[in-house]
Amino acid sequence: MDVSFQVMTGITILFGQSGSVETLPLKMVAGIDIRDRGLISVNGECLFDSKQPICAPIRMRNVGYVFQNLALFPHFTVLQNVTYGLHRLSKANGLKRAGKALEDFQIEGLADRMPESLSGGEQQRVALARALVTEPRVLLLDEPLSALDMRTKRSIIADLNRINQKRQIPILYVTHDRAEALALGEHLLLLEAGKVVAEGQPI
Repeated sequence: MDVSFQVMTGITILFGQSGSVETLPLKMVAGIDIRDRGLISVNGECLFDSKQPICAPIRMRNVGYVFQNLALFPHFTVLQNVTYGLHRLSKANGLKRAGKALEDFQIEGLADRMPESLSGGEQQRVALARALVTEPRVLLLDEPLSALDMRTKRSIIADLNRINQKRQIPILYVTHDRAEALALGEHLLLLEAGKVVAEGQPI
């Protein structure tokens, strides 16, 4: 893969047909996939530089990642899922921050529920709350809304945009759905065969 791009705060869509490896940049930013050469920097902090060499471990990168399958812990309640990454905080502070995250995504009434009892949209909101509760420097979304109808997608994205107005972090969003890309993205990168072939505002 040979890509080079810069993104600002807000939602940037990585768009292409299935097989265009749009997910790979997310894995590289997160530190899940390490390449032989390249440079990755977020908000002026270098996460990877093959020339230095620098390669920050995953736990130190402070990124939020929502996978396509959401990866919620089925044996944890909603609250336990959301507080999972807050082990460095005191219990009281962790619960306070988790409560605010649940409120932000309008799921505070689901705190004691198990994931299997939730609707698809509710599960998506739990996954997003868990990803953002740690206050990441960048949010990575790998087709997290692909199974939802457009009305639910718009509702969740509206919440993301509202929250991001305060946090001002870049969001990388992978999708293969053209309508979704046009409806949700502020900036779009078109990938083909592992390369950026076009970029700009979706029209």
